[in-house]
Amino acid sequence: MSHYLLDKRQREGWTGEVCMLHAELHGADWKQTPAYVREFAERKGVPLYVVSAHTDLIDRIWQRYHQNKDRPPWPSSKIRYCTSYGKRDPISKFLRNHFASGDVICAIGLRSSESHARAKRPTFQLRKDSSAPTKGRFVYDWLPIHDWTTEQVWQTIREHGDIAHPAYKLPGGAANERLSCALCILASVNDLINGAVHNPDIYREYCRIEAVTGYSFRQGLWLSDLKPELLPESTLTAVQLHKQRKSS
Repeated sequence: MSHYLLDKRQREGWTGEVCMLHAELHGADWKQTPAYVREFAERKGVPLYVVSAHTDLIDRIWQRYHQNKDRPPWPSSKIRYCTSYGKRDPISKFLRNHFASGDVICAIGLRSSESHARAKRPTFQLRKDSSAPTKGRFVYDWLPIHDWTTEQVWQTIREHGDIAHPAYKLPGGAANERLSCALCILASVNDLINGAVHNPDIYREYCRIEAVTGYSFRQGLWLSDLKPELLPESTLTAVQLHKQRKSS
């Protein structure tokens, strides 16, 4: 999306400030993500701003468990607090503070083919939690590649140096299908295994959460089952006991 929009901006003579904005999920991102984002912005010659929530995602998961032990502490497709708390809210705060007035367009690289929910998203709408008409500022969300195919995405990347996040070019041919957090609640099993192998500290902590809380990462899937050789025996034993209790 950034390649496409910056080309379009130069070709059509768009004016006004342009910047890149990255919401960092401390303790949950792929370890290569911060450097990749920074180097990408440098290559494109665009200012980069990095925002984040006050608490990292792993701490947030533990907080939810201690607040109410009768519910799963994990984010889910229906309760995506990882997105609202860790991404949308910090980005909205930056937009309010950085742009005092005028029309602000927040371009987001979501595509309709990625999920049914994303297919239903309007391609252009007022960003309700950031607009402040009384200050003469309106913030809009724009999905400029909403109708793109996966091949269109990769063709654009190839045309601009063929530099993608390292997760898409892992050794051994088992590259990620999608990229988000190292261990995203919505990720495929292939991507979860990649995340575990290449971010073992995050994987072990997530599995420890399963072992302590008794709640699997998502319904029907225990992270601890994916790469048990990376885990201490204490975690595996605790998870097995939880499984036995649930099945009895």
